[in-house]
This record gives sequence, C-alpha cells and structure tokens, in this order.
Amino acid sequence: MIMNGESPRGTPEQRAEQLREDVRLRAGESMARLGLRSPAMIEISWKMSARRVQPSRDALGIDPEELDGTVATLADACRSLPNHQLVLLGEPGTGKSTAATHLVHDMTENPRPGDPVPVLMPLSSWRPAIPLREWLVRQIRQSSPGLAGQRKQGSDAATELLNKKLVMPVLDGLDELPDRLRHRAIRQIEAAVQKFGCWLLVTCRGDEYEQACRDGIHFSRAAAVELDTVGVDAAIAYLNTSKLSGDERWTPVFEAMRGEPESTRTSTTTSPLMLYLAQKTYRASLTDPGELVSPAHSPQEIEDTLLGRYLPAVYTDDSSGPYTQTRARRYLELIARQMRRDGTVDFAWWQLNALLTGPLVGLAFGTVWGFFMGVLFGPTLGVTTGLTAGLGGWFAHGLVRWDLRQVYVPEGAEQGPKGLIHRYAVLGGVTALLVATAVGVSAALWLSGTLGVQSGAAWCYGAILGAASGAAALLGSAWGTYVVSCLWFWITGRLPARLLPFLDNARELGVLRQIGTSHQFRHERLLRHLGGAVPAQPSRSAHGEWNDKWLRWRPLLPAFASVVQVGAVLGALALVSMMYGNSTRIDLSYDSGDRPRSHVDIPVCTSDTPCPGIPVWSWDLPRNASRRTVWLPMALHGRSLRSWSGSIKTYGCPGGAVEATLAVTGEVPTVLTLEDSDDAPMPEMPQPVPPLRRPVSLVLHRLDDRPCSLVVEWTGPGLVDDGLEPARTRLGVDVSTTARP
Repeated sequence: MIMNGESPRGTPEQRAEQLREDVRLRAGESMARLGLRSPAMIEISWKMSARRVQPSRDALGIDPEELDGTVATLADACRSLPNHQLVLLGEPGTGKSTAATHLVHDMTENPRPGDPVPVLMPLSSWRPAIPLREWLVRQIRQSSPGLAGQRKQGSDAATELLNKKLVMPVLDGLDELPDRLRHRAIRQIEAAVQKFGCWLLVTCRGDEYEQACRDGIHFSRAAAVELDTVGVDAAIAYLNTSKLSGDERWTPVFEAMRGEPESTRTSTTTSPLMLYLAQKTYRASLTDPGELVSPAHSPQEIEDTLLGRYLPAVYTDDSSGPYTQTRARRYLELIARQMRRDGTVDFAWWQLNALLTGPLVGLAFGTVWGFFMGVLFGPTLGVTTGLTAGLGGWFAHGLVRWDLRQVYVPEGAEQGPKGLIHRYAVLGGVTALLVATAVGVSAALWLSGTLGVQSGAAWCYGAILGAASGAAALLGSAWGTYVVSCLWFWITGRLPARLLPFLDNARELGVLRQIGTSHQFRHERLLRHLGGAVPAQPSRSAHGEWNDKWLRWRPLLPAFASVVQVGAVLGALALVSMMYGNSTRIDLSYDSGDRPRSHVDIPVCTSDTPCPGIPVWSWDLPRNASRRTVWLPMALHGRSLRSWSGSIKTYGCPGGAVEATLAVTGEVPTVLTLEDSDDAPMPEMPQPVPPLRRPVSLVLHRLDDRPCSLVVEWTGPGLVDDGLEPARTRLGVDVSTTARP
C-alpha cells in the first residue's frame, strides 16, 4: 500500500492492490457525488442486444440469449463470460456511464479471486497520435499516481500490470469519438485485448456501434448487451426509498404511473435522470410530488422544474470540486447561448466569440494604419484612414466568424481540443510573424526608396508598423479571438479563467460529452433548459460548412482569417489613397504664343455611366517651323512640382523629327527629341520646382527638312505636384533635393 503518496516496492499483485484501492476511492467519490449509493440504485435492466451487432455463439462461447440482468449484476456478467468482454449499448440518457462507474465500484469494493482491477478510461481523450498501449498505461498511471516512476527491468509498474492481465480497461464513450477515429479505436482495442488477453467493458450508443458493425468494424469476441428503459415498477421502487414511512405524498404519483404506464408524463418521470432529480427535489415534507402528474402542469413544465435541480445535484457547494453550482450554471448557460447563436448542437473552442472581439480587431488595424498615415500626412488623413481600416477589419472579422470559417479540423480530429488549440496558437504566431515581416520590410523599403527617408529611420518605422500589424493579425486569428473572448468572459464572470479544464470536469461529471474536438450536452433537455436550442436538422456545425465544401482546400482555412482581415485593411487603404491621391494634376490656362488646337478625347466605356473626357492639345509644324506656347498654372496646392502630366506623340510626316523644350520660368528646362509616330509619357522635371505661379512654356522646333507637316499632340496636359511632399516634410526629408524615383 502507499502511505502519504510514497510508492511501495513489491510484487505486481501488491501494486495491483494499490491500484485497486486508489480506483475504489475514486469510484466511491463518483458514486457519492452522483447519488448512486443512497438511498438506493435505480434498477436498470439490460439484456442481449437485438441489433445486428452480436458475434456468433462460437466466438462468444455462450448463448447470447442467456445474457440479461441489471446494472448491479453487470460485474457478475463480465466474470461469467468466457472471454470476459462486454459492449454495453444504450440510448442517450439511459445510464451507460453510470453503469460503467457502478461496475468499477463493485469490482473494487467487493473483489473476487481472479478479478483484475477495473480502471475507468474516457475514450474521448484518446487520439491515434498516441499508441493505444501507451494511452492505456497513461490512464492507469493517472488512476494511481503512486505507480508513476516505479520501474523494474526497464518496464514501469503500470505497463507491468497491463502485461500481466491485472487491469481491466473500462472504456467509456466509444460514441464520443468521430466516425473514422471510432473505427480505428475499435481495431486497436481489439488488437490490444487479443494481445494482452485482458478483460474489457466498452460503452457506446447503440446507433453508432451498429453503424460501425455495418462497416465491418466490431469487437469479435465481446458480447453486446443493451440497457432497457426504466420500468414503472422499478421507478416506483426507487422513489419509495426516498420517502419516510407513512409519507403518502407519492401515492398519487404511483397510482398515475401504474394507471398510464405509456403516457408522456410517465415516460418523463421514469428516465434515470428525471427519477434521480425527482427523488432529490421532493425529499422535503413540504414539497408536493403530485405536481409530476398534475394536469395543471405540462410535461415541459415538469421537466423544467426537475432540470432546475440537476446542476445543484452535480455541482454541490459543499463538495471539494473546483466549481460551485452558481458559477457552473453561469458558465454552461454561456456555452448554450453560444451554441444557439451559431445554430449548432455541438460546441468547440473556436465558437467562443465575445461581441467585443470584432470592434477590438477593427480598433487594432485602425490604430496601426491611422497612426502611420497620421504621421505621414497629418491628423485628418490619419483619422480618416483609421476609421476606414478599422471598419474594414471589423467587417472582415464578422465575415470570417460567419459560418465558422476560421478552423480546419483534420479528418479524425486526432489532436483533440487542447492539441488543436496549441496548433492554432502556433499557426497564429507564424501568420502574425509573416504579416509583421511583410508589412515591416515593405514599409521600410517604401520610406527609404520613395520618400528618401534615411535607412535607419525607415527601418525603425518599418519595425514599429510591422510589429503592430502582426499583433493585429494575431488578435484577429482563431486563437487570438478565442483568447480575447476567454479573457473577456472571465473578467465579466461568465467563464472560468481556464475553459478546457472546466469542460473536462463537466465531461467527467456527465454534464457534457466530448466528440473529437467539440463537446455536446449529454441531455438535450438540459441544453434547452440552459437557453440553448436543438433544431430537428441543425443547419450548421461547429466545424463550419467550409470544412465540407472546401475539400482539398480546407488546410487553407487557418490562414483565411488573417488573409481576409489584412486584405480588407489594404482595400481600405487603397480606397483612402484613391480619395486623397499621392499627387494632383494642375491644369494650365493659355497665356500667350501659338494657341494649340483643342479637343476632348472620349474613351470607349464598358459601363452605362458616362466616361470623363481627356483634353488633347495639338500643333501643326510644317518644314522648318517652330511653335511656342505659354500658360499659367490655374491652381497650386502648396506642393512642389515634380513632372509634366499626360503623354506626347507625333505623327503625319514619315521621317520627321521635332525638338520639344518644356520649361517653368526660372527653372532648368526639359528637352526631348521626338520622331514621327513616337508616343511617350511626359518626362519628370530635373529637380523639384517650388509651387510658385510662374509661366510655363512649350517650344517645338522642327529638325528635319521633309516637305510634309508634322503634328504634335499633348494628351492630358498639365503639371503634376508631389503628393508625398507633406510626408517628406514631416519626416525631415529635404524636398528641394529629393528626386522622385
């Protein structure tokens, strides 16, 4: 035996006794917590399953029709079977987990010679990433921590007990595994049992096991039995144990149950859950159990009354459990409401979404880019950009949350909830790092290359912008949304600080069941009672429709959140850029000289809306001719002039050539030579030109002696100022010497 947690050194049989004692204590606590010992057990019968799930008589070594009994005799049935293997089937709420707990308690409280130690193991925690043998050993160690670390000839104590057939795995909740994983589990359990030759009990819902059998996957030497519904006589016998001698309050209930055994009211009160709650609810002498069959109360009202007592019965304030009934109910109500909001009957960690997260994601993106644009162009554009980018990020977050498109759940969901959370924490971090790197490097290169900011300052700004963008992307990821929601719900008292341990505890208490990476309420009536809903055909799943629709593209779902959110923000920035523009074209007003011909070029439009015309000026240049035209800028915006706008082309005289001189009075002119059929964009100015209203001229001089006339056209005439000059000025760049790239 172990004293004060110390591990004994002894024979395998002595270690088995140590394990039996530890399991007995745990089973006793579970029995007491669930009210399975006092005042009496609900007499639930079982018999050979009538489904097509039964191995042959030769494989079982016994006639299956001989199999029947009650939960109290389940241990004897395992002892009597030649193979000592049993599959216990039942509908939801019939007491499969309770029966498994009862068997473990019976076989440890009153062991018989040759009995192995039954160890209750929730199958929902197994994933094929861990070999079944190793998982079984871990479960044994968890059931008896004193065995951990004990080794003999390279094998620890738990492994030795399993090898010597001194442990009986009691595998609860085969139906809680996803379909493909359930099939793999049956195969591996079958192989392990045949190898070790150990006893076995597996619990499963009948439909799920029958489907596995149709697929050719079953336990070849395990008898399949099925729990019955509770009969009227058994229900009355159980309720009789809770009343005092001479207490006649239950008489109307018993008479109604016997008189109408098939009625809705009777079926409501004879389920194991409702019987247990009725026994606890109406124990006090001032209560009236006659309400259960009163015509004044509908079956739904009766259920609501009893279900109101369910959580106090499971989460008792005087127990040593980590959660009080008040807090547990508040936490479960939030989970039920989240499921109702999403229209699902299952709950996964990525469904958790506080209303705060959308605005917070928008605020993060808006703050990052609003700050950056404010630094470059001033508070007005900064606020405009911040609002636009923030709304874009918020909208993108809502788009991602719709249909739960954030998470890709692999086939089989081999990682489990905790493993999948860790995976998405890593994915969120990697995505944030990629976003930070891309944004930071791009911003630094743009600042230094386009604006002429010194390298050190450019990389400093790039690092700040990249880090902030990465943090915003992490906040909007599946993992970031989950963490923020958990934190918010914890601050507001609606969830515990750590969600997954609470879900595990609720599963151990029988409130929830785990299926792959998600959870369900074991009792649908409890889900409704807590504010959830159970649609006849759920329109959505916790895994999202995209997990089915995307097929081979599903692995891209983890990046979907960040791509959509960052894309929406970049789209918002593009919209702001279009609204404000980096530069502005300045129109010219004719002043003197050769007046050009003028017309408007209307481009071909594909839409119904009118297209804006483009002004075109043209000059004819006969042989040896020259033209000179002078204009004045119509409106300047206080920014340096950087280039001439539009394009220039020549035509009409093969072999002809012209010299064009563009100049702003007092500045270095720009000279270019054009030949016939040339079409080129207008050039940039040699250096920035101060925004002073001075005459602007174009001089055209014919260079060839061809007799034909040459036509010169300037499309989109004007000047272009430097829209980025305010940013250069704010960043301390000398705009008088900075050439535009």
